[in-house]
Amino acid sequence: MRPPRPEMSNAVPPPVTAERQPPPLLRLAGGLWLASLAAGVAALVIAFLDRETFLTNLQDTALSLESGVATEDAEMVATIAFWGSLGALAVVLLVTGLLGRTLLRGRGWARWVLLAVLVLDAGAVLLVQAFLGTDAAGFQPVPHLAMAHLVLAAVALVVALLPQVSRWLRGADPRR
Repeated sequence: MRPPRPEMSNAVPPPVTAERQPPPLLRLAGGLWLASLAAGVAALVIAFLDRETFLTNLQDTALSLESGVATEDAEMVATIAFWGSLGALAVVLLVTGLLGRTLLRGRGWARWVLLAVLVLDAGAVLLVQAFLGTDAAGFQPVPHLAMAHLVLAAVALVVALLPQVSRWLRGADPRR
């Protein structure tokens, strides 16, 4: 027969750490990034739905710049310009969304990566402005929404760099 096992007990339960809530400014930055992503996605959706018009305009522009270009070549240039600019914007939106979520979870390094992504974002928005914008006066949804996306992302980054957010991030648990 085995001897009886001693009962294991501990009168003091292990400490439970409460999840720290991000400061209001960081939540504001998260909301601004969410609005920025919404504007960027809206620009992508509108451009996709109206792609025939954009492709025709780009093809006409390519033909007007060089009269000796074959129609197939102008069509290929228009397709590359259209899908390339939308693809660049889509990649930037995806990376921004992932990094914004990481930042809201207390990882301060994401702010600096978002700063680099903001530079790439500006390049993607310039491509959208150049290829999908026209000289016509009035509201052009795709270029204006892309610009709104960039402005909102920049403001969100500035808010995320404020001292109150930096103090909270320094005290955040690095294991999260």
